[in-house]
Amino acid sequence: MVNRIRIATPEEVEQIQATSDCQGATVLALTTPEGTPLAVVRNVVEVDPMFFPEKLSDRMKAMFIRDVETVLTAQGVHKYYFNVHASNEKMINYSKHYGAIEQSTAPEIRFVKAL
Repeated sequence: MVNRIRIATPEEVEQIQATSDCQGATVLALTTPEGTPLAVVRNVVEVDPMFFPEKLSDRMKAMFIRDVETVLTAQGVHKYYFNVHASNEKMINYSKHYGAIEQSTAPEIRFVKAL
């Protein structure tokens, strides 16, 4: 008999919370003889990409990002996700300095898939 996918148990979610942001997400699970694969399905606010004119100063970039965050806060958003190219050390350092928490544990390639 083939098992159906299901909502993960609190114990299963707890196993992955140290390495995955599960807050406000649905975690799906499938019981198999080889173990239980889990998928974190998030409905989140994402600000990506941001476009900056080539000659825009770092100060103006920071002001723009601050203003975007102000609008999101006014809308009741508590956090947002964004991507930074792994080679953009300056933006990575800036992001961390101003409180962003790195989510990826290794460089990744982002995909989109139409359903």
